[in-house]
Amino acid sequence: MNRVIKIFGYKFYLKELLVVLFTYLLMENIFSWLVLPNSIILLTFEKVMSLIIFGIVLYNFTNLKRNEKIYIGLFTFVVLRLVFESLFKFGKPMEELTMFTILFPVVFTIYVKCISRSLELNLLEFLAKFYLLIYVVVMLIYGRGFSFSLASVDMDDYGPFSGDSRIIHARSILMMIIPFLWYFSEYLRTFKTKHLLLFLFCLVVILIHQHRSVWASSVFALLVFMLMSLRNSMISRPKFFYTIVITIGLIIGTGIVMSQVAPSFMDLLTERSSEIVHPTREGGTGEFRELQRETYFQLFLKRPIFGWTFEGFEMPNPLVDWWPPMTGQHFHEGYMEMLFYEGIVGLLLKYWFLLYLSYKAFSKRLSREAVILIAFSLSGLVFSFSYVLPLIFWGHVGLCLYYLERKPGEEYNEQFVFQEHFALDGTSNLYPDNSLIKEEY
Repeated sequence: MNRVIKIFGYKFYLKELLVVLFTYLLMENIFSWLVLPNSIILLTFEKVMSLIIFGIVLYNFTNLKRNEKIYIGLFTFVVLRLVFESLFKFGKPMEELTMFTILFPVVFTIYVKCISRSLELNLLEFLAKFYLLIYVVVMLIYGRGFSFSLASVDMDDYGPFSGDSRIIHARSILMMIIPFLWYFSEYLRTFKTKHLLLFLFCLVVILIHQHRSVWASSVFALLVFMLMSLRNSMISRPKFFYTIVITIGLIIGTGIVMSQVAPSFMDLLTERSSEIVHPTREGGTGEFRELQRETYFQLFLKRPIFGWTFEGFEMPNPLVDWWPPMTGQHFHEGYMEMLFYEGIVGLLLKYWFLLYLSYKAFSKRLSREAVILIAFSLSGLVFSFSYVLPLIFWGHVGLCLYYLERKPGEEYNEQFVFQEHFALDGTSNLYPDNSLIKEEY
């Protein structure tokens, strides 16, 4: 178990890799689908793992930092309230485990932050390469029916797929913002062609899958990244304006060329992007989201503090009748899901991390990794208007929080549950002579 495994140039101890794999990376839907393509089993795995992770965090509660204890304490209070409500009304501890899992990102964020600190992880470049590889593999296996037509695809198990010819769901394409920003940052730092090509590849992936929610999130993330880079002196003012001018020039030039070479494709992009500016246009998906928002907001006002909780699952869907009864309301929008089910308390508890990162975005003492992950994390504020953020997103937010508190050469002494396997004091329990110490290349 002391074996060292090198993946994408990053060295993992075997035990460390297993922890990262089973409690972090397998929460990414398209990756777990490659391992086991069955939604029922994967959903069960995610729910079971969420209970295990919660137990691990509670077991290590005394070793958490004060702000982490506050978050976990508030989360536990809300969960205990749900347990007592369920016992009183239904005679069992948790009538709908979904009430736990939709709020679980609070715990998952803290958990990933803690294991990153305990294991001294430096995973950002690894994640960028991880998402590039996973995307390519998924498209090679499942992308044969890809087209720009948005034709519906009937499937027995939709898993991480979009249900149409775009193949991959927006929640997974959103993660491509990580390599998108990483390689853009690398290009600005080194001006190497390989980094530019990988950045452009990510840009093409984001564009061709036509998820407007991802388009808007990517533009927002890129703007935040550029402003934070300028503020933290990672890019000079001349280089900043030079990059802006070149980018605008490339967009205009590409648009002119594409309008001549493939006018139908340009018309498609124009039509698809128009709904970003006019989200409530009649006949568009934004119109249904707006209708859902208006309908459920009125219900939220009746129970604004803690929401409808379990009664929300018993309530017939007021808009459509194709969902099976007693399966909840199937929200598009992340904000409205929390307001309806968990009220203002749940919404603030879940999104507080992003509000905190919004504040930290104005800092002038951020590392490059923190700048990239803050920009990515804040894109979730935009994406939440269209979809519920996936669990893995909150894991990346936890990694971002870790980078915010991480200082070069700093060592940590918190005895988190996994730390007994890894020395964090400059020596190695696995290799006493320090002949082989984990490092990033």
